[in-house]
Amino acid sequence: MNKRPKTSSGERVHLSSSMDMSSASQLEQSKPLMEADVQFDSWAEKAMRNFIFEVGLGPRFVYLTSFKEMLQTVHNRDVEIPTYESMLREELKETQHRAMQLKQEWKKSGCSIIMDSWKSRCGTKSFISVLVHCSKGMYFLRSIDVSGILEDMDELASVFSRVVDDVGACNIVQVIRNDASPHMRMAWHYVQKEHDHSFFVPPCADFCINLLLEKIAAFDHVSEVLRKAKEITRFIYGNVLAYELVGRYIDDGEILSNSCLKSVAEFITLDRLVSVKENLVEMFSSPEWVSSDRSTRMFNPLDWISSGFSTTTSLFRHICGIVKTDGAFWCAAADVLKITKPFIDVLLKLESEDCPMGILYDTMASAKDIMHNLGDKYGDILHWVDEIWYGYLHSPLHAAGHMLNPRVFYKDPSCDDPELSGRIEACTTAIAKGHYDPGRLKAQIEVYKGRSGSFGSDSAIQQIVETPQVTVVWWSAHGTDTPELQSFATRVLRQTCFGAKRYNISRQVLEEAHETRGADLEELYRGLEYAHHNRRFASAAPLIGGLSGDQCGKPGRKLGSDWFLYPRHRQHIVIGSSNT
Repeated sequence: MNKRPKTSSGERVHLSSSMDMSSASQLEQSKPLMEADVQFDSWAEKAMRNFIFEVGLGPRFVYLTSFKEMLQTVHNRDVEIPTYESMLREELKETQHRAMQLKQEWKKSGCSIIMDSWKSRCGTKSFISVLVHCSKGMYFLRSIDVSGILEDMDELASVFSRVVDDVGACNIVQVIRNDASPHMRMAWHYVQKEHDHSFFVPPCADFCINLLLEKIAAFDHVSEVLRKAKEITRFIYGNVLAYELVGRYIDDGEILSNSCLKSVAEFITLDRLVSVKENLVEMFSSPEWVSSDRSTRMFNPLDWISSGFSTTTSLFRHICGIVKTDGAFWCAAADVLKITKPFIDVLLKLESEDCPMGILYDTMASAKDIMHNLGDKYGDILHWVDEIWYGYLHSPLHAAGHMLNPRVFYKDPSCDDPELSGRIEACTTAIAKGHYDPGRLKAQIEVYKGRSGSFGSDSAIQQIVETPQVTVVWWSAHGTDTPELQSFATRVLRQTCFGAKRYNISRQVLEEAHETRGADLEELYRGLEYAHHNRRFASAAPLIGGLSGDQCGKPGRKLGSDWFLYPRHRQHIVIGSSNT
């Protein structure tokens, strides 16, 4: 594969530019759409700019009459709104300042490219969002329309090669993907060969565990449990009084998960449902419920008819029967959770750690051991556990993170078994290329394994025992006698295991950037895409709920209508009142 990246906008692949300084300069020279006779105070303009680019609003929004009237009301005087171009120009300046800081960190400690593959809302187009993660944060590079080239290995590799050129091959430790297709992996193999540089291309942990849970959900006995759980939640979220009473009888008033991963959200919701079973029994037995005619009032009569029930009363009796007397369902649900909860706990554990790369291998191995201890009756599910483990997460990079975490390595002698040592050696060989002397690095690893020198000092051991988060900080304090290994450990442990979904990316903004428009508007929407996502990433934390910073979202957004039914018009109900 000898092709070089194609960068012309006339090629089959449409690349949205990461708005570099030259793009910002072009905007600087563009003619404003309207002049401001009376300018905002600088703080007011900045506040408006922050709002526009955090939400991801396009240029048309600024020129709405209603928006201008709102600002005039607030200021109690006529104001001229700054042009969208001028606000975008200032936003790009701030974004570029942060980008320069991040790029310095890429050179110092390495980085991870995150390839987020997804389809448009209509399902006819395929896109990839390219993100770059380092210890100082996430950076949005660009999005790519790959609708016409997914099966064209040369074209796909050319697109990826441009990404590597932009980030710098020597800075890349891994390329995380949420697409397990062979052609995607093969394209990256071609890119590595072309650049004569080695980096790892693992799927993200979120994708792997969500895929595993999806496979588990497909088993007949599990799908039957989920079917009944869906009936309960659909009834509660579709019945006005039940929804009101949930707030009284359940502590946080919520059952549905807002996880950004669909299968993870399903099993978290099942877990919450099982945990509040007694609360639901109490709720459905309460005087407020039994005495109210609203207990049978649903906002969508087609819902119970399509479910095979002639009236809401018959549907209520069915749901009440599951909640109060269907012991087989609750036992089966608890049994399913024994299988799924250990893997969901892996995702939550990764989120709570300052260095997820240092614990992924260990936490997945522990979850796998729990599954094996449950017995032979889960043999079919164990097959999928092993498939995900050995096929995706059993990589040299994760093994190295495991070994370089002193909290794990100095407690677990199995860390030094021959099979694991072989994977660690593969990782050191790949990452050392162009950065470290392999011989010196190998010798220093032996010093670490033997707890020699500063690794065996009282302060090193004490910090492991007493400080929960010790990984990178520990290496900074105690790895000074082995500088190559210290740098290598930092390079590995500062990488992420997460994909893009934890950051709650707005795909609507991404799609708008790829719509066909005139050149001027196209440049504005590319700038919006770049500024919006980098503003979000500047304050984002990767959360399994997909809600980072002060972003908001309603529970159930990934679950779908088979789990909940929000009535179109929810009236306020006074508990105990007989008024309609």
